[in-house]
Amino acid sequence: MSEPLIQKATANHDPAVDEAGSSRGLTRGQAIAGSVAAGGALAAAGILAGGLPRLAVSKPSREQDARVLEWLLQVEYLQAGFYTEVERRGALRGELREFAVLVGQQERAHVNALERALGRNSSPKRPALDFGDATTDSDRFIPTAVELEEIAVAAFNGQVPNLTRPRVMTAMKIVSVEARHVGWARDLAGRNPAPQPADKPATQEQTRAAMNATGFIQ
Repeated sequence: MSEPLIQKATANHDPAVDEAGSSRGLTRGQAIAGSVAAGGALAAAGILAGGLPRLAVSKPSREQDARVLEWLLQVEYLQAGFYTEVERRGALRGELREFAVLVGQQERAHVNALERALGRNSSPKRPALDFGDATTDSDRFIPTAVELEEIAVAAFNGQVPNLTRPRVMTAMKIVSVEARHVGWARDLAGRNPAPQPADKPATQEQTRAAMNATGFIQ
């Protein structure tokens, strides 16, 4: 989805989310990752068109928006914590470090955007995290990055049907960037950046199980 279309589609312009989707001086990996951005947007559009099963147990409402966004924020906390620790420990070099720094900035922007959407009355709790050597060992870093990014795409795709339209637009702008992350990470891993035409959504229970299976949440 192009930036003009995003701006036209929503009157609630979100600078933090838009900043997260911007990039300058693309590397080979970023260029390849950019080619799958349309896939993320297509997946989100497919949900809106009824192409994927509706996962909501009740009609979208502001109250449900808050519950869904708080859940998605937990997904973003995990991602942001991972890349922030990579930067802090400073063990990676080259394009791996470039990837971690840029994606970390964008994941933190996603966190800020979701926290702002939730408002001052919300007080989500950040999870305690322990990534072991996944943030310093290059052989573990990239498989972990692929896993976390794919978890995020599935989580957002699964929750979009549960949101009211204004929050759908917020989620769509984030998931399209997450799709870019997946493409770049998979390219760094030597894997097909876009192995399928559409991504399957995940329920909250499936996402929680996948996050817990990483062993990073204490």
